[in-house]
Amino acid sequence: MKKLVLIFFLICSAGLYAQSPADSLWNAANTHYAEARYNQALENYLEIEKMELESADLYYNIGNTYFKMLYVAQAILYYERALGLEPNNQDIAYNLQLAREQCIDKIEPVPAFFVVDWVREATQSLPSDTWAWFAIVMLAVSLLLLLVFYFARKSGLRKAAFVLAVIVFVFAGISAAFAWQGKKTATRQDAAIVFAAVSAVKSSPDAQGKDLLVIHEGTKIFVLEKVGDWARIELPDGRQGWVALSEIVFVY
Repeated sequence: MKKLVLIFFLICSAGLYAQSPADSLWNAANTHYAEARYNQALENYLEIEKMELESADLYYNIGNTYFKMLYVAQAILYYERALGLEPNNQDIAYNLQLAREQCIDKIEPVPAFFVVDWVREATQSLPSDTWAWFAIVMLAVSLLLLLVFYFARKSGLRKAAFVLAVIVFVFAGISAAFAWQGKKTATRQDAAIVFAAVSAVKSSPDAQGKDLLVIHEGTKIFVLEKVGDWARIELPDGRQGWVALSEIVFVY
C-alpha cells in the first residue's frame, strides 16, 4: 500500500511540474527569437494568442518580432495592444515610438488646452487600477472622518473632521475619475492601424469619392462610424474622411 501511495504522489508531482502547452510554446518562441529565427518565434507567439491568453508581455514580444521582420504596421498594432494593457510600461512606449518613426506619415496631433494635457499626464502617471484603489481608500477615510464628526463632542474636532472629510472625498472623486478615464483611454474600441501600403482617404463612402489625402501603413487612426465596407476616420490632427475597412485593423 505504501508503495502505491508513493507512486501516486510521484505521478501527481510530475503533473504539477509539467509545462502547459502555452509555457512550452512561450519558451520555444523566446529561444527562436534569441537565435534570430523570427519566423518560428512569431509562429509560436501567435499560437499562444490563439489560445486567448492575453497579456502585455505576449503582445510586446509579438510586436518586437514583427519589428525585427520589418513588418512595421503589424509591430505598431501589437505595441498598441500591449500598451493598452500596461499604459505606463516605458519599454513598450519606447519601442512603439521607434516603430512609428519608420512610418511615412508624420502627423502631429492637434495641440490640446494645457488643462487637458495636465489631466492626461496625471491620468497616465499611474495605472487605472492604482487610481481606483486610491479612490476606495480615500472614500473609506472620508467615511471614518464623518463618523468622527458625528460622534465627537468638541466643536473644534467636529469642524476639523467635517472639513477633512469633504477634502478627502473630493480627492476620492478625482482619483475615481482618473481611474475611469485611464481605463476608457486604454481600452477604447475605435483605434485602428492602417495596414494597406497606401490608402486613399475619400470624401464619401464609395470608390468614386474625391481623394482628400493619402495615408500609409502604420498610421494610427480613429474610426468614427462604419457604413457598409467603409469607415469614417479621424486622424490625430483632426482631419476626417472615409477609408475602406479592408485597409485597416482595429487595435481592439
